[in-house]
Amino acid sequence: MTEPTDAVPQARREIPAEHLELMRQIQRLALRSGQLMQRMYESGGDAASATQAMTQINTVDRERDLTEIKARAAGVPAEWIDRVRTLGQRGLEWRADQPLPDPAPQGRRRTVQRVAGDIERLKDMAAVHIAYERSRPRGEPASDVETVVAQQFRRNMDALWMRAGRTAQSIGMDPAERTALWSVTAAEWRRRVEHYLDRPDLGDVHTRWRRYGDISIAAEARKSLGNLRRAGQHGPDIPLPEMPMTPAHMLTEAGAAIGTPPDPHSAGPDPINAAVDAALPEGER
Repeated sequence: MTEPTDAVPQARREIPAEHLELMRQIQRLALRSGQLMQRMYESGGDAASATQAMTQINTVDRERDLTEIKARAAGVPAEWIDRVRTLGQRGLEWRADQPLPDPAPQGRRRTVQRVAGDIERLKDMAAVHIAYERSRPRGEPASDVETVVAQQFRRNMDALWMRAGRTAQSIGMDPAERTALWSVTAAEWRRRVEHYLDRPDLGDVHTRWRRYGDISIAAEARKSLGNLRRAGQHGPDIPLPEMPMTPAHMLTEAGAAIGTPPDPHSAGPDPINAAVDAALPEGER
């Protein structure tokens, strides 16, 4: 296959070796996932072999997702991550000289988007956790594995919450801007939880819950916090900024909202874009 021509060559001398290796892994995993999918369709196997193949594909996709998280935390531009994923999905092997698009200039809006992304993930984690708890057999004690995952799940939420707050503080977001990002109505919590409870296969909810309990999420957030610490914007001696909702508060509100009636006027734009627009002054939208 030939490489797409809509990319702009990027001088390799300015790209850290760590970034290149992470991008190589992402492209390789995207390619591997596509190859496994193609092989599954071409084999025409039975249900058991198809299930086994999908398990392999999901494992590879999960590894790619985690590698992308590591890449973002390491500072690899989102445009480059998207590019190498796309190249892999198109069946192209990694090439050290393959073109990469010019990354977009850094600015406050992009940082607000990163904060909004963390907060959106926290909201989703809260909804998934409540859906997971509601979908478990009533009265069944948690297994040792579930207990470990649940503990890491909470640590992941705490790490993302801290990163969102510290990052918001680092770019001078005021309390009103932070509130615009964190705000969730009871009706929205209800929609979020029921989005998962209404799925025909609740195994998807359990899988998502376990993924949110992966140690790499906290590791990635703490790496970013380490960068903020070195910049003098994080640490035990630096007061915590005002942050409207703790993870514990999110979980409490999400759980309490299950019985909240739906809001017929609740449909709206993408939650992250809407929150970013609400948190930015008029001239920066």
